Amino acid sequence: MPEVRWALALTTNLQQVGISAVSGQFKAAALPFADTPITDPVYYQPMLEFLNGLTLSDGYKPFDAGFGDGMVAALKAQGTPEADLPTGDAVKQGFGQGWWKYDPAEAEKLLASVGIKKGADGFYTKPDGSPWTLDFVIPADWNKVMQRTGFSIADSWKKAGFNVTARQADNGEFTTVQNTNAKLDLMVNWNMTCTYNSNWFNSWNSFSETFVKPVDSNEALQGNFIRVTDPEIFKLVQDSKVLEIGSEPFVANGIEIAKKLTSGMQFINLMNIPTTIPTNSTYWKNYPKQQNFYAAPYTWWSSFKKTIVNIEPTGK
Repeated sequence: MPEVRWALALTTNLQQVGISAVSGQFKAAALPFADTPITDPVYYQPMLEFLNGLTLSDGYKPFDAGFGDGMVAALKAQGTPEADLPTGDAVKQGFGQGWWKYDPAEAEKLLASVGIKKGADGFYTKPDGSPWTLDFVIPADWNKVMQRTGFSIADSWKKAGFNVTARQADNGEFTTVQNTNAKLDLMVNWNMTCTYNSNWFNSWNSFSETFVKPVDSNEALQGNFIRVTDPEIFKLVQDSKVLEIGSEPFVANGIEIAKKLTSGMQFINLMNIPTTIPTNSTYWKNYPKQQNFYAAPYTWWSSFKKTIVNIEPTGK
């Protein structure tokens, strides 16, 4: 039910999650891909009108364009020196174009519209009145950032009335839960959002009915790990296979897919998180940096191919 997915989004206090998990060093990303210096002009800027105008079934507008200003105020109140906080245009450059409002009251209203109400214990029940418990799978120590993020999200949901348990899983079980419908209620993951430029295809090319299985299936998925079932999205992906990656029609299809994923809250995209990438410019220069972001700077991903052909010898 989209009402349930939106209720989970509107009870995710991302401001507090980001401060608790990564000391406020994150960039909120409401759309289903990272907000980078490359994706911002290609996707985020063209979709700001969509985000600001997005309306839920009851007429509610969930987007908070002032999320970054709220982050600045919260960090300042916690003692962060004012000189260390961004101002003006740098606020959105640092904390993103915005995120979803934190509004447990609207979430409660949405849930009530589909028969989900709080029981005597203060937790939401199923429409038939029976207890509703949620298994929220998060990484154990093998991914400390997502572990901390998961615990903080679970705390936010529990305060709002969801009877959720954050369950740590080792890497093997975590992947099994990701791939198995019968084992999955909720999980925090990085899957399907690794889009850093105009090429959304590598992240979303498995959105296909080929990978849709029954909700109680124990058969391992081979793709479409966020369980998209929208035939219109399937068609957009299929139609894009014959388009030049990065072309105007290709980007336009990506925007349409992103709109559908977002309006249906197919998954709750959270944020870009800090990663330290050391480089040594003694012998080679022109590595991707914050002010020279021509590629995602990871040496262990395919984007490193672009770095290889752009670094230049220093002459030493």
